[in-house]
Amino acid sequence: MIRGIRVSLLTIISVALISTSLPTYSYAADAPAPMSMTPPEDPNVIKDARSILRGIEPTTSNNAMVYFDQNQVNFKSFISLEQHGAGQTGGEKIICLTPQDPKCVSALADSSYQQIKYDVAMGSCDARQIAACIKTLSLVKEDGTKIKAQAVQRIYSKTSPGWDSTFNAKTNTGYPGADGPWLWRITDGGKSTDYLILGLVSALFNRSVGTSTWDASEKSLRLSIYPVKKFENPAYVDGGSETACLAVDTGVCYQRIAFAPNLRFALDIRIPKVITGWLNGRLDKPSAYTENYDENYSELIVEADPLEEIMTGKWLPNSGAVAQYLNDSRKGQTAAPGSKNLDIAGTDPDDQNSVKYYTSLSSQFSNTALTNTLAWRLNTTSSGAQTFASTCAKIEGVQGIVTSNASVYEPGSPQWDSNEGAMGYKIAAPTFKSDGKTENVGRYAFTMRADLIKCVYGMSKLPAYAKVEITYDGNGEKKTASVVLGQFKDWVNLHADNFVYENTPPTVKVKLEGWTKSAGAGTSTLPASPPNQSSPGKVAAPSTGQATITCIKGTTKKTVTGTKPVCPTGYKIQAAPGQVAPQVTITCTKGTTKKTVTGAKPVCPTGYKMSVAKPSAQAPAIQQPVDQANAQPNQPQPGQPNQPQPGQPNDPNGDITITCTKGSESKQVTGKSPVQCPNGYQMKPMQPGQPNQPQPGQPIDPNADITITCIKGSDSKQVTGKSPVQCPTGYQMQPMQPGQPQQPAKP
Repeated sequence: MIRGIRVSLLTIISVALISTSLPTYSYAADAPAPMSMTPPEDPNVIKDARSILRGIEPTTSNNAMVYFDQNQVNFKSFISLEQHGAGQTGGEKIICLTPQDPKCVSALADSSYQQIKYDVAMGSCDARQIAACIKTLSLVKEDGTKIKAQAVQRIYSKTSPGWDSTFNAKTNTGYPGADGPWLWRITDGGKSTDYLILGLVSALFNRSVGTSTWDASEKSLRLSIYPVKKFENPAYVDGGSETACLAVDTGVCYQRIAFAPNLRFALDIRIPKVITGWLNGRLDKPSAYTENYDENYSELIVEADPLEEIMTGKWLPNSGAVAQYLNDSRKGQTAAPGSKNLDIAGTDPDDQNSVKYYTSLSSQFSNTALTNTLAWRLNTTSSGAQTFASTCAKIEGVQGIVTSNASVYEPGSPQWDSNEGAMGYKIAAPTFKSDGKTENVGRYAFTMRADLIKCVYGMSKLPAYAKVEITYDGNGEKKTASVVLGQFKDWVNLHADNFVYENTPPTVKVKLEGWTKSAGAGTSTLPASPPNQSSPGKVAAPSTGQATITCIKGTTKKTVTGTKPVCPTGYKIQAAPGQVAPQVTITCTKGTTKKTVTGAKPVCPTGYKMSVAKPSAQAPAIQQPVDQANAQPNQPQPGQPNQPQPGQPNDPNGDITITCTKGSESKQVTGKSPVQCPNGYQMKPMQPGQPNQPQPGQPIDPNADITITCIKGSDSKQVTGKSPVQCPTGYQMQPMQPGQPQQPAKP
């Protein structure tokens, strides 16, 4: 079964912080160290997939640990030089903690060292300004204000001392400034929570003999925000490794704990310009943009909620598809020799083969997740390339961010399909959470540079809406919904929620309203509406320049003539003679019973609820591109509060006024979005031309109320509320025409 998709514009959405003071457990300084350095079991500590599976190892033998999780890397700064070229082995390898180490200085001057690699740990920009670093971390409050975190403790001072920047973006030579991770503290309402930010910029360069230019063959950014608690033990040393510890510093183990619910963070990071392309990760409702810092560094500003990631893993018999996976991925080589069962490394969710591996093994995971955990993470990998036309691939810097809560997803940019005008993204996850009963709720979002998406779609102006289409491999099942395409600081963003994962991996496709194949990538022209074709409420003018349409409202009919006639408010265009009304098939459910109903306006029987709506193959619905450039915006009415002026964007932090009714009594309530009526009152639907209605082509506040039109035969009514808004029983939602002009309210 496919659930409906709830969609809303990405914007700043935030709620009050719920946090607790950082707990600390310690041993007395004069007490003997415990026999084990491993922290005791603590239900508040979040374990990774490997730790969970180690605790449930089967008693039988010849099983393999198979899981998809972010493999922990060493978040310390170091440099290595090797005496061989790309794809070769052998020769000497030198590792240094700083570029000033005489061994690395000598090797760098020796042209036989053809491979250069660095890992740069991201610290606080206040401590080392010209570097890959964290400029600010902030908690975003409900009213849009921010509480800035304080960098309170640097870790790995001995094993990751860091160095000053010698990086040159023009030649790709030198090393970005490096440091060690920092602990950040956010205090809100007298309560403090500590967060460990583990960020790492890595690059691998090939330097051919006789050349001075470094050719970056691999480059990556990995960054995560973790709420943490401390477990103290004087036996712990700087840079040590202990089970259940995110990081070990002198005398302390930092352990991951759960995010408090309903948090939103803003992160500003400085990165060397060697990092380009697309990022993937675990972010809910992200918005992002980039700014230039200097000729070698840029800044990436990301705001998002933590996203629940669906982690899949299980002990599986080492045979058949599992044995093939271990061979193809070479994971079997990471097991200790002579082991009863194979305790091995997992596959990263963004590995270039992760979707393929997951698909080959999905039937053995019982369609159930290992665990679900909130995470805040950004990644990019060397396989995260763009698939757009070469004219669009020339755009430099970070291009966009794609996020999903799926167990696995394709790295890099969405796959561009020039025939469909769609950007596709393949993901996969089990249907159920670890209890085997609760369904996982699918989430997908992207934020992308506006100049890039315009180039890809060949548009000079972006529409207000896009379509998100979920297609399931194997059965071809499909669900489509219109979403708002938000814009902020020359970046666009959207997200889709509430789709269902099935055994067959779904592909998420994004299509812009109004795109035509003739536009072509890189043309940067706004597609025009095809001539002499009608869309609801609007018709293209024939060659004579005049057209007449018939508009209906119940039993009342009106004719409107003009170059681009539009029906009055409340009226709908009547289908032209001979035009077949589109047939729609819906699936109605009542408990475990399902029925399908087909018709122009199908309605579920009493007691049944609609679960799926899709166009019938016998009579496909006619959809026309919207000529947004000619759309007529709503006109503000004098004296109405909070009405945005023409040419000005809706302010997502501005006050919103709604009218609440209770019988014959009514009152107005004003405040920051979301605004709610008092108990017992219901919000009065807003009509076109009333306050807080967005202007076509302008940014729209996703927290504002949405008004939909519901129809039942010839009867229609409007329902207003927060997304998702649903029609009353027996009514069906009338499809919205993105960009369709609306008539101003009558005085």
